[in-house]
Amino acid sequence: MRSAEGEAIMTAIDDALVQRWTRADAPVPLVGRVLYHFVPVRRGTILANLRRVFATRLSEPAIRRLAMAHYAHLVRSVVEIAQDRWRSPAARAARVRVENIDACLRAHRRGKGVLILALHLGNWEVAGTNGLAQFAQYRGQFHVLRRPLVPAALDRFVTRRLTRAGLGVLPKTGALDRVLARLAAGDGVIFFFDQYAAGRDGVEVEFFGTPTGTFRSLAILARGTGAAVVPAATWRDADGRHVLHFDEALPLIECDDPNESIRRNTRAYNAALERLILRHPEQWFWSHRRWK
Repeated sequence: MRSAEGEAIMTAIDDALVQRWTRADAPVPLVGRVLYHFVPVRRGTILANLRRVFATRLSEPAIRRLAMAHYAHLVRSVVEIAQDRWRSPAARAARVRVENIDACLRAHRRGKGVLILALHLGNWEVAGTNGLAQFAQYRGQFHVLRRPLVPAALDRFVTRRLTRAGLGVLPKTGALDRVLARLAAGDGVIFFFDQYAAGRDGVEVEFFGTPTGTFRSLAILARGTGAAVVPAATWRDADGRHVLHFDEALPLIECDDPNESIRRNTRAYNAALERLILRHPEQWFWSHRRWK
């Protein structure tokens, strides 16, 4: 059963979003319809996740249209990454608009490092790398915390793209000392926060109204180092250009009980991600099993 907070989130869903996907002629590319019906990779997971979030606001046909649009987004993202390889640096930069980077730079100037609260929205591979590459003065001062990809060839390809854009790469396994060193140097660490966290890595807090395992490490780092947590997201606009957007830094929630402080801050991070996802829901990674 969804909590009162979860119900408030659903009520806050923009009516324009509801109207867009409720229309029978909602803009769903043909490739999305084809994949949904004939190559339904993780279709059950995608639909289950969409129903969990939108069932009280969207009809079943609208949810299916949203799923089809999501498939189309994934295909378009792969094509964009392939095309990006052959573009000049100027052409790649022209494809991305960076919004409110001052929010990140203000946090950076505090000298305690910055924790970038990121998520798999839009086409990070294009918007994130090409957006940050526009700021040569900060080359080498932002680092992506990530797990190695399988197969190894794909991991090498992604790592090359990140380093070419001036980003460092920090392996997620055993990364604490490296992350602390980067924050102590005043650098930024990009933390993708929208995946399920199991066991001791996670704390159970609500995400779109349902409790689920969420990484506790970001709140622990923020409390322990004083580094600001700055939400960031990427998305594709209707004209095909990409956006790299930064929100203002989130205030640290202090409590007498450290565990309660971690829980409340972690919930605040999830709330920030919810607001970002609802701007362009078809562009979030619904095929991940976020709720277990």
